[in-house]
Amino acid sequence: MNKKKVILISFNWANHFSLALGYLKAYALKDNLIREKADIEIVDFDTEMLNVQQVIYYLSQTKPDILGFSCYCWNIEKVLDTARIIRTIHPHIKIILGGPEVGPIGPKYLREHPYIDAVIKGEGEITFTELLKVYLGNGSIEETEGVSCRINGNILSNPDRAPIEDLSKIPSPYLEGIITPRDKVTYIETYRGCIFRCHYCFEGKNLPKLRFFPEERVRKEIDFILSHPEIRSFHFVDTVFNFRKDRLAKIVDMISSASRFGTELRTVEIIVEFVDEVTVALFRKANVRSIETGPQTVNEDTLKKVNRFYKADKFAKGLRLLEDNGIEVTTDLIIGLPGDNFFKFVNSARTLIDLKPTTIVFSILHVLPGTILYEKSNEFGLKFDDKAPHLVLSTPDFPYEDIDKAVIMAYSLDKEYNIKPPFAEV
Repeated sequence: MNKKKVILISFNWANHFSLALGYLKAYALKDNLIREKADIEIVDFDTEMLNVQQVIYYLSQTKPDILGFSCYCWNIEKVLDTARIIRTIHPHIKIILGGPEVGPIGPKYLREHPYIDAVIKGEGEITFTELLKVYLGNGSIEETEGVSCRINGNILSNPDRAPIEDLSKIPSPYLEGIITPRDKVTYIETYRGCIFRCHYCFEGKNLPKLRFFPEERVRKEIDFILSHPEIRSFHFVDTVFNFRKDRLAKIVDMISSASRFGTELRTVEIIVEFVDEVTVALFRKANVRSIETGPQTVNEDTLKKVNRFYKADKFAKGLRLLEDNGIEVTTDLIIGLPGDNFFKFVNSARTLIDLKPTTIVFSILHVLPGTILYEKSNEFGLKFDDKAPHLVLSTPDFPYEDIDKAVIMAYSLDKEYNIKPPFAEV
């Protein structure tokens, strides 16, 4: 029996790979029907090195029956170009999109791009598996939760699927041999959700309850990754690495016990206000090399409007503790948050410069699908480009001309203050 060829594609930054697609394949292969009737391949393309025509050539040679794309605001244009061209060449191919860029607004993408067959909403492991079974001849797409789809020319948005309560049901793509660890671009996820509800971010809103992968599974992943001598650094992708000190201590013990080759832990996301001497000691035990944090803005009225946590004194103290102990600190500022204006942005920049973090990253507000700012943009008075990457154009207090001035200033500050990191739009 000829198996259906399924290819899962992600367009990534240079040398990165998609952990999300590893989860999809690992979960799908639990199903007997899928193992019997489908071959699933994951392909990670470099957005900088490969153009769409090269991707199309690859697909024309491999001849997939089903294509799945992982979609973000920064790669969606290449996804759409690839999907449109390959569907023109091979009309039989089923095209599925998923990820934070498309999930919250699936019907919009289906209306505007007729070559898309289905969009997965929210967490994709169970939904992708059920949708794949439908395409393999088992089940009904009309009854598949978490899917927006096209049926007989009509667009249907099925009910949302609840987040996966028991994350132990998702096999580890590392331990299953689906993803091979690589230096600098290996990621571990220990939980899903966020304790915060920042209005510019979809993590807390769409995954409101913290759900944890089993400790033993996390321990095995850490041990497996750190057993590779060529892995000199790796990452955690948890939304807040240090949200609870007792849990941080457990993770650090796992890392310390597994460490054989002095592997560094780089650029974990943290809340600096939670940092104290004990936290710093734990970070050093885990060989944390660098952290990334907010505050996005330091202005109180803006912080309230976007529901962002920030405590000035604790932030300054935590930052100093980290820097004094040799841990690099990257701080983030966002241009164009509702409530800010040009002078408030300058105040935020000056405040951070005075605190002397290792790096300051400036970015423009992206009004992302699935966030409070996107869904209530009229209420906040936001004007933004509805085309990805959804950059803000103006707010009641921050007109376009002033946003442009802030961007120009950010370029200059970046070159004056930072040695290497470029101005960020992601």
